[in-house]
Amino acid sequence: MNSALYRGWVSHRRLLPRSHAFRYSMGMLYLDLAEQDAVLALSPLAGRSPWAAFAFRESDFLPQLTRHGTPLVDAVRQRVGAALGHVPQGRICLLAQPRSWGLAFNPASFFYCFEADGRLAAILCEVRNTPWHERYHYVLPTHAEGESRHRVAKSFHVSPFLPRELEYRMRFSAPGAQLHVRMQDWQGDELLFSAGLALERIELTRASLHQHLLAFPWMTGKTLLGIYWQALRLLLKRIPLFPHRAADGEQRTAHLEPSHEKP
Repeated sequence: MNSALYRGWVSHRRLLPRSHAFRYSMGMLYLDLAEQDAVLALSPLAGRSPWAAFAFRESDFLPQLTRHGTPLVDAVRQRVGAALGHVPQGRICLLAQPRSWGLAFNPASFFYCFEADGRLAAILCEVRNTPWHERYHYVLPTHAEGESRHRVAKSFHVSPFLPRELEYRMRFSAPGAQLHVRMQDWQGDELLFSAGLALERIELTRASLHQHLLAFPWMTGKTLLGIYWQALRLLLKRIPLFPHRAADGEQRTAHLEPSHEKP
């Protein structure tokens, strides 16, 4: 089975205008979209019902397409093909938090798009914001092996505590025994904010799925509550607010840096 669970940590660190940092334990699903039925059959606690403890519904992702009948795998290929001029024909795997007890929310979901020969070709990032309930997509061409590094203008207002006039610098490892994601916000030569995932792979079985639910009984709820708790802390620190702006188009393609460059 290509699908797996990943467990580890999500961390945020703000440097300017005042320091602020936190780290939470995190559990995520790495789902080969061709294995949905097999994964959801592992436990009676899993399924497609929106109220299941461990649920997966395609319409929770890329809703502009999936809620109009487009299968999720085709929606991802359509987005990637439109951005890169090439459609990967291998498996599509999603790293995200599954829907839990009726709540579906992911600040960022990552679709790993492979070629038919197994090479990683691209990553599609679906980013969501609060409190505006909007989505945006960044398409990232990748190195077939090792770490991929990207730069792209920030095109979507994620947090009211950060301006839009920033550059994202992103780093992604290929999914394996460990999986790492690093996203930084730069304003010129100044690093304002950094977020990261550091995860370890766990074989997906009935037992490990139940252990995941015991460790993270309502992961999506924990994520959403954590966002608003940290927002309150930022308000108490008098971090300035920035007005919301509409996104620049529907998606943006990132620039892939040579693998030998330093961040």
